[in-house]
Amino acid sequence: IPERHISGNPKLLMSAVENIIRNAIYYGKDEVQIDIQDKTDTLTITVDDNGDGVPDEELEAIFRPFYRVSTARDRHSGGTGLGLTITESAIRQHSGTIVASRSPLGGLRVSITLPLVKVGK
Repeated sequence: IPERHISGNPKLLMSAVENIIRNAIYYGKDEVQIDIQDKTDTLTITVDDNGDGVPDEELEAIFRPFYRVSTARDRHSGGTGLGLTITESAIRQHSGTIVASRSPLGGLRVSITLPLVKVGK
């Protein structure tokens, strides 16, 4: 089995993943699930929460700068609406993708997929 890694800035990636997990903990009611799938060429991290979620029509917009969700999920958080924008930028800088969708738990699901690079020969 060849060793693989994610090529890039570890601090930036850690910050991006940490932000997604922190949001799930903050906005989730009492359950957060984190799933990590290691495939041949990619690593996918999926974070689900059982909070109020984000309306379907706003799922793509949550990555825009200064965007605040219209529901109670984010209105009174004191946030600036930049966290997910910065997270998306960090993931894209590493040739990855980030997608938001409705979680089976009832809240938000955020999936990050990053390419894996073979180490060595």
